[in-house]
Amino acid sequence: MAGSQDIFDSIVMADESRKMKVLESLIGMIQKFPYDDPTYDKLHEDLDKIRGKFKQFCSLLNVQPDFKISAEGSGLSF
Repeated sequence: MAGSQDIFDSIVMADESRKMKVLESLIGMIQKFPYDDPTYDKLHEDLDKIRGKFKQFCSLLNVQPDFKISAEGSGLSF
């Protein structure tokens, strides 16, 4: 059974490696984004790429992002 554990460990390591590659790519895209240039001609194209990479990363983490903000605020009460 040690062989099957090695295979499982390899799969987990490959999955973690893929997550890290996607995260590093996302971070790189965000860092290279020209925040100071409102006339940047590929603004929407690059934002779509960042959005797509973010969705891919969330999918790899099995996370469902929900960024809906209501008019009432956060909905927290004490």
